[in-house]
Amino acid sequence: MIDKPIRNDSGADADEVDASGPVGVQDNRVGGRKRWMAVAKLVILVVVVIGLALAFRSAAQQWSAETAKIDLAIDELQSQADVETDPAVQRELQQQQAALNASRPHPANLNLAWLSVAAWLYALGLLPSGMLLHRAVHALGGHPKRSTAIIAQSLGHVGKYVPGKAMVVVLRGGVLARDGVRPLTSTISVFLETFLMMAVGAVVAAIATAEAPVPKWITITALVTALLAGIPTLPPILRWIAARVGGVDKQRVDEQIGWSLFFAGWGWSLLSWLLIGGSFTALIMAVPTADPVPSLIQLFPIATAAISLAMVVGFASLLPGGAGVRELVLASVLGIVISPAHGLLSAIAARVLFILVEAAMAFVCWVWIRRHPVAAISLDRTAAPAVSLSAE
Repeated sequence: MIDKPIRNDSGADADEVDASGPVGVQDNRVGGRKRWMAVAKLVILVVVVIGLALAFRSAAQQWSAETAKIDLAIDELQSQADVETDPAVQRELQQQQAALNASRPHPANLNLAWLSVAAWLYALGLLPSGMLLHRAVHALGGHPKRSTAIIAQSLGHVGKYVPGKAMVVVLRGGVLARDGVRPLTSTISVFLETFLMMAVGAVVAAIATAEAPVPKWITITALVTALLAGIPTLPPILRWIAARVGGVDKQRVDEQIGWSLFFAGWGWSLLSWLLIGGSFTALIMAVPTADPVPSLIQLFPIATAAISLAMVVGFASLLPGGAGVRELVLASVLGIVISPAHGLLSAIAARVLFILVEAAMAFVCWVWIRRHPVAAISLDRTAAPAVSLSAE
């Protein structure tokens, strides 16, 4: 006897229902999820690009405004020289005019050698934080490759130009998800890296300005920031956060989150700040000025203190890229070793250079992600979809 196929009420074979019913619904859900992910990635890309463009435009406008001030001073000296009859006074006015021309913030007057050193040192200064992020994720139970953590850290820098800074967590968490890291794990790890970086930067600024003739509010701000940012990174508190908020196994918390992680974080963060301080020192040397500039030995500690405190306070302000706040702090600290005009131009130049370096590194990371799609690995069910910053 030949068995007849079992049919449902509509007359379709049961096998066909199994193949086309639930599976078809599942395919629709997967397709819908992919479309939403494509839209989300496109939105992220557009928001980040707009944030970068606005930050760059603001810095360029500030640079143009300072250039216009110097051009106006040059024109005034020329007018005085034209009507002056005393040859000695004329020569003095012409010398002042020549000095201002040499210090005019025009690309032709920039020292390209120092500018190149500044760019490379800043790029190198962003890498140690990636090593810290890798260590933090592993301590919390994730297992990303070191390269993935460094790419996540580098790509996330462009997110700080979006108001609120939340895009930093989104970008880094999306990249870490490629290696199966849960969103909560990546979020706590990103906050740990950020708080350690802020705490160490504030301590560096406080130490460097303790005996310097700077306004007291600068040193006090550095100490308060170091305290507020450092407390959540202490192992007892971090263990509580990891266990109660992150859901990390208590045994793993006790084994992995200790003082070794804390001091490793301080070591990586300190290395990062020293490289960034060296970058800013080189940038000050690259910006033209008619005023005397101190030696590198004298300039480096003040420049490091200035840029570390400026970036820390700027990040805490939650403004896109710390707009305006960084320049105020930089001008206040640098004023003890260089002229106010040179300090302000260096602050603006730092914003432009740092944006360009971060954008270049993010682009390289994006290209790498596009050329290395997520392999068919077993991801945690709670892991976030990997971010590739593509609309595909």
